[in-house]
Amino acid sequence: MNPESIADSEIQTVLEAVADPECRDILDELDTARSTSEIAERCDLSETSAYRKLEMLSETQLVKQGTELRTDGHHVKTYERDVTSALVLWEADSGLDAHVLREPLSVSQRLAQFWSRISEEL
Repeated sequence: MNPESIADSEIQTVLEAVADPECRDILDELDTARSTSEIAERCDLSETSAYRKLEMLSETQLVKQGTELRTDGHHVKTYERDVTSALVLWEADSGLDAHVLREPLSVSQRLAQFWSRISEEL
């Protein structure tokens, strides 16, 4: 795993997301893909709050979005944690620096990601 650097312009947003206790609770629950309603229930949040927090986490790229395909045609947007850890460093001579670590995708995860992107195009 190679650390992926976070752009200086995005560090503040990442810090705000991980400083928020509700966002941290959501990150803890996203070890598998879950819908907004599942997250709201598991984290004792309203669906509106869960949606706002999930959008913030998606923007920071700590969470990735997917699609659960259903046979009834009503597909559901899902969210899953996209990092294994985040590291923020402050050094006197170089200032603030932030990195995230991501696990490499397995073959089945890459295939699921591929089909999710195709379904979004349809």
